[in-house]
Amino acid sequence: MLYNDKEFIGKTIQNIRKKANIKQSELAEKIGISEKHLSKIETGKNLPSLDNFFKMAEVLKFSLDDFGIKSGNMKSEYKQTLLKIAYSASDKEAQSYCEIIETLNKIIKLN
Repeated sequence: MLYNDKEFIGKTIQNIRKKANIKQSELAEKIGISEKHLSKIETGKNLPSLDNFFKMAEVLKFSLDDFGIKSGNMKSEYKQTLLKIAYSASDKEAQSYCEIIETLNKIIKLN
């Protein structure tokens, strides 16, 4: 099964939402999208944007583990924060972040 399969992702989000006893309209309102758009995500017609995926994760309290991606070593709050920043960054911002991290790694290795 592919993790970027729209139907798999949508069905997983729908199942998690239902287990959390949250109506589709409630979740849509909480993350700032229309109920129609959320319906298209849950039925596999659309993928959520990364920003909306993170909002859903926050509201529904799910992790990548719920999608079959073992993230056991990503339990660190710092790593999760870095991932959120990286995934929500534009290409230009991501390039800048990489350059900063590479520079910091060089400095750390010198000490």
